[in-house]
Amino acid sequence: MCLASGRGVEPGSRGLTLGDGYEKLNRRSAKVKKKVVLLTLLAMLVGRTAWAEVTVLFSPKDKIKENILTELESLTSTLDLAIHEISSSDMAQALSKAKGRGVNVRIITDSKQAKMKSSRITYLINKGITVKVIKGKEQGGMNHRFAILDGRKVMTGSFDWSETSEKWNYENLLIASGHDVVASYQREFERLWREKRVIE
Repeated sequence: MCLASGRGVEPGSRGLTLGDGYEKLNRRSAKVKKKVVLLTLLAMLVGRTAWAEVTVLFSPKDKIKENILTELESLTSTLDLAIHEISSSDMAQALSKAKGRGVNVRIITDSKQAKMKSSRITYLINKGITVKVIKGKEQGGMNHRFAILDGRKVMTGSFDWSETSEKWNYENLLIASGHDVVASYQREFERLWREKRVIE
């Protein structure tokens, strides 16, 4: 195959102009670029699906408490809960029912909130749930709000397990799965679990 000078070739000749050659190369290059872009997008989508699924909720419109109760009802093996306050009777009863189904429930909560009249911590302890009551450094508090569900999913956000959070406050809750996310929260829970108890 011979390339002409760019002015074309005589009729019947099988030669190509330089312009024809560049046009073919450009078409091939465009196809390769499209394939690379499509493969990159596919890899990103597959990666996100494989590593994490996230649900974001806001109160009062998204009924966060109902979503939490649904998650608690579906528990089959373990619940590790680090929560600043539990004063909701519905949630306390859901925890007690999970314990009754054989779910291993561990709770870490704040020492000041546990002493409040509205707290359901004493009720949970009487139901046989293991509770650790701690405080932060110096005069600080235990302000975490997260739960690890069956070791495969995490709930976290500003939402306290209280009627105030459900009915009056603007709150948020994020429900996420994924090995790295769950592992990070599990490490933090175990670190807190080793803390010295303030009260039983």
